Amino acid sequence: MRPFQPSRYTITVPLRHGRALAYNALSGGLALWEAPEKRFYDQIGDGRDLDETDDMVRAFHHGGYIAPAETDELAIIEKEYTAHRYNQETMILTIAPTLACNFGCDYCFQGQDKDPETMSLQVQDAIVELVGRVAPRIKRLHIAWYGGEPLVRLNIIEALSDRIIPQCDRHGIKYDALIVTNGYKLTPAAARSLYIRRVKTVQITLDGAPADHDQRRVLLSGGNTFNKIVDNISAWIDEVPLAVSVRVNIDDRNQNRIHGLIDHLAEIGLAGKRNFKLYFAPVEATTAGCHSITDVTMGKAHYGKLEAELYLHAYEAGLSGLPYPPRFRGTCSAVRPKGFVIVPNGDLHKCWDTVSWPEQRVGTIFNLDALNSDERVLRWLRWTPFKNDTCRNCKILPVCAGSCAYKFIHADHTRGEAAVLPCPSWKYNINEKLALRAIKTGVITAEDYDPAVGGTVSTDLCADVLVDGGQPLPAEMQAVLSQMSAKQTAAANRSGVVHLADIAINAPVSA
Repeated sequence: MRPFQPSRYTITVPLRHGRALAYNALSGGLALWEAPEKRFYDQIGDGRDLDETDDMVRAFHHGGYIAPAETDELAIIEKEYTAHRYNQETMILTIAPTLACNFGCDYCFQGQDKDPETMSLQVQDAIVELVGRVAPRIKRLHIAWYGGEPLVRLNIIEALSDRIIPQCDRHGIKYDALIVTNGYKLTPAAARSLYIRRVKTVQITLDGAPADHDQRRVLLSGGNTFNKIVDNISAWIDEVPLAVSVRVNIDDRNQNRIHGLIDHLAEIGLAGKRNFKLYFAPVEATTAGCHSITDVTMGKAHYGKLEAELYLHAYEAGLSGLPYPPRFRGTCSAVRPKGFVIVPNGDLHKCWDTVSWPEQRVGTIFNLDALNSDERVLRWLRWTPFKNDTCRNCKILPVCAGSCAYKFIHADHTRGEAAVLPCPSWKYNINEKLALRAIKTGVITAEDYDPAVGGTVSTDLCADVLVDGGQPLPAEMQAVLSQMSAKQTAAANRSGVVHLADIAINAPVSA
């Protein structure tokens, strides 16, 4: 006999007839519990003695749903996170050959007045020198080609790639790249050029069917763009094995018509292709460049429910896979020691979101040694979700990992619900997404799951046992949360209904 406790990272999705889906964010396991198994789990309290040789106990322990009473799961996940985040053998560079763009999207976080500068040969030489400097100490180099619109300077992407890739090959470094592009200039010739230079993934944005997209993502001249983008993709998608990840940005203005985009793409023959998939993202007012669209951003709970519906529709149309919770979503290059964004003049940033604001740079590529002691760099590297009371006491911490360091470090620059807490949509639809996977893989039937009973309630994702030792949320987040709570309370007094999920985050929010 040995004392066991329920894992703090187990999430259950109620099903009919007393059954449940069980997901553990620490182990990553997903299981179907029959009614006796669910009753057994519900009866386990902290420190209950269990027979380790019992088949059910062993199964629960193996899946991570229970743990020996002395286990410090928070320490386990923090150790894994630290090893993942501070891996010194990987370098991630985001390179913007220019910040100029041929589009004029009103929600662009870089703002409308973009610097037209093109990256000079001097800056390119410095990038190649940087790669040569770190080459003996890394095993992988990943480059994200970025802008503005990077394909307006395809020649720079080609020139730099042709210098960096041979360096990596000589040192046995695994090299790969992606490009974030609006797709307007992604012709068959451009696609082939990128592919032979080891670009694996292309991210392109479509904001709805033509009528919606062409109101939101227009040329600087005001011209339409949807058909040109889709025609480009269709011209090479079966010949060039680039993985196309189509991002669909959603706000109040187009939320009701995204289903139409899915249907349109299926009708024109893009469904069922292994290298063409959709994903969805909320429009957020994260910088001063896009504060003007704050009023049309969606509430997190509302967006989360819509997103789950859209993944169902997209999967059934052959345009997306089945979602599954990621690992450490928030460990982007911004919080890694060897992660930098390089803009055309050679300034270094830690995050994509700051590139239009020179005052937020962390250094220059012409003085790399200064980065080791620059407080602007250290601010990003010191940030961790494990120092935050809210994050460290959340059941999806292993999935989210704080989601977005920028929104904590620059909380004063964000507007709307993004300013309250940068929780990902998983916080508001994890149950629905897990049920979708279980249904579509035949583990359960649609009749087994009742969304009204088994839907996600964000407050349920607060760990059952709070672990002290963290810090409160940034003051800006607490202030906005208080304002929103007051508005919700006033609305409730008028209507008698409180929509807690629209404002819920994990307690505590202060020390």
